[in-house]
Amino acid sequence: MKKSVMILSILLLIISFSFGAKKITVWAMGEEAKSLDKLAQIFIQEYPEYEVNIQAIPWANAFDKILTGIAGRQVPDVAQMGTTWMAPFGSMGAFENLEPFVKNSEIIQEDTFFKGSWETGIVDGKLLGIPWYVDTRILYYRSDLLSEVGYEHAPQNWDELYDAAKKLAQKGKYGITLYQPQDNYQILLPFVWQNGGDILDNKGRVIVDQPEFVEAFEYYTRFFTEKLAPIGGGGNLFQDFASGDTPMFFSGPWMVSMIREQIPQIEGKWNVALMPQKKTRTSFMGGSNLVIFKDSKNKEGAWKFIEFLSRPDIQVKWYQLVNSLPASIEAWNDPILQADPMIALFGEQLFDAKAPINKPEFQEISVSIDRRVEEAIYGKKSPVEAAKDLKNDIEKILK
Repeated sequence: MKKSVMILSILLLIISFSFGAKKITVWAMGEEAKSLDKLAQIFIQEYPEYEVNIQAIPWANAFDKILTGIAGRQVPDVAQMGTTWMAPFGSMGAFENLEPFVKNSEIIQEDTFFKGSWETGIVDGKLLGIPWYVDTRILYYRSDLLSEVGYEHAPQNWDELYDAAKKLAQKGKYGITLYQPQDNYQILLPFVWQNGGDILDNKGRVIVDQPEFVEAFEYYTRFFTEKLAPIGGGGNLFQDFASGDTPMFFSGPWMVSMIREQIPQIEGKWNVALMPQKKTRTSFMGGSNLVIFKDSKNKEGAWKFIEFLSRPDIQVKWYQLVNSLPASIEAWNDPILQADPMIALFGEQLFDAKAPINKPEFQEISVSIDRRVEEAIYGKKSPVEAAKDLKNDIEKILK
């Protein structure tokens, strides 16, 4: 009898041990998925009652994978969600409203994060995502070449950017590069925002034909029609930056290390600067959020893991692992992020960065913007005409 009781007790202990850990399933994409397990191990050390299972999904397959998972109600507890994907999936009702969680959180509050990044998680007035990491754009420039044309500093405003590009183009091939093979809206929209314009107003009306948008469109187009910037792809950005053929461009934080590695011969001859100012210095906001699915089987654990990833110290560790910029404002006070002045400048720019409208139709809208940009920079239509056509496009898309 005693032997039977002992065996039963051991079996119960084994069962308790095996099933006691609460599982948190996570979907992550790209390079992030490869390194997230390192943070998960730290989480498990702090919260041994949990087990974290991370599934890596290639970015190319991620959208369809999430869509299929939602349809079949086979979703993880937590998922990495690109900011431009928040609206398409959020509008389906697939994500948990996180406002009740935030209300009781000592780690996550709205003012914990940069304003632009927090807004990427809001869809239809509901908070559906928490910022995980962010990126933004600033100006990269050849300081030595600018000095030769009378600029001992980076262009500070629209007038100086145009003037500097014109003078640089007179000495070399071009003054700046603004075109990219796709997603040109990411370059155009910051100029629009800097001028006080946008795609929609606060009542949802399309305003791309208004003076603020059109003036920014005209300014942007001018660099191409005056041959201050190259049209079309095919060039090598690093080689052109090193040779001085395109001595200025806008890009994200990843370019700092890439320039240092790929063209070390120009070390000390280039620098970075905040976006040039019109009414504001607004830049483009990108990155990824963290979401909890409505069909999650462990929402409590999922939120705890999101809180853990949002801690400033963990955000700094994440930056050390994959060089992704922290969404947490406090994390930027860490000496690790302040040690490199070029990286630290991104933290300053993030206080004035914005994401495009958070609507499910934005993917279609962005394609239309790119098409109208092409027409304008190739001179097929004036910016005014292209903006009017763009307004018609967007109104049809939204209907």
